Amino acid sequence: MPTIEPLTLTLAELAARWNMTAQQVLEYAPAHGLPMYFYFDGLVFNFGDKWHRANGDASVAQDLDSHQTRAAAIEIDLQRQTLHKRGLLKLTQWEEALTDDELSHQQAESDRLTEEIVRLTAMLKQRGEARQNHVRNGLLRAAPRTLHEIAAHGKTRFPQFAFMPHTPPGGDVEEKVTAGAVIAMEDGFPLKELLTEDDLVISMLDIKIAEEAGNHKSKS
Repeated sequence: MPTIEPLTLTLAELAARWNMTAQQVLEYAPAHGLPMYFYFDGLVFNFGDKWHRANGDASVAQDLDSHQTRAAAIEIDLQRQTLHKRGLLKLTQWEEALTDDELSHQQAESDRLTEEIVRLTAMLKQRGEARQNHVRNGLLRAAPRTLHEIAAHGKTRFPQFAFMPHTPPGGDVEEKVTAGAVIAMEDGFPLKELLTEDDLVISMLDIKIAEEAGNHKSKS
């Protein structure tokens, strides 16, 4: 029965295959363009996608809160002024009776704020729904800096940024993030503080390309 070839090898497995140490492979990879991947389950966004990334909604949420506060104050004022005109309420010493033009102006502002509140609320809802379409459950390509730190220390803080693979091993799902793009990662599960040598894998396709080039032999 034919042996089923794995899609990826761990760093340790590749080091053994190439008769190298793990550190030698880590030093080889960035210099020769050998991609190394790590598993991530969470949200991924194009680096420049400020709107969908964490806190991208801050200014819109702040505007919404401000509009809601102002609209509520105007609504109370309009109600009191209407009751006063009907002789059903006496205004306090800090309030002045508004003219019809002033009331019309306030009503127009109230209508404008109501429209803005509806628009901003819809924007935030759509953003929240869109974020859930950026779930990634698979491999990401480690950045050269990440590999350098692991080579030097055996581990590094779990990265916030990586690269979206051009051809994720075994991946046929349409991605929301551009292949090859620098991506920002959020809400990883389970939450990991460190990325180590044991977390890295290499695509068998990339391994064979490197072996055909023969550059790895100079390190053995």
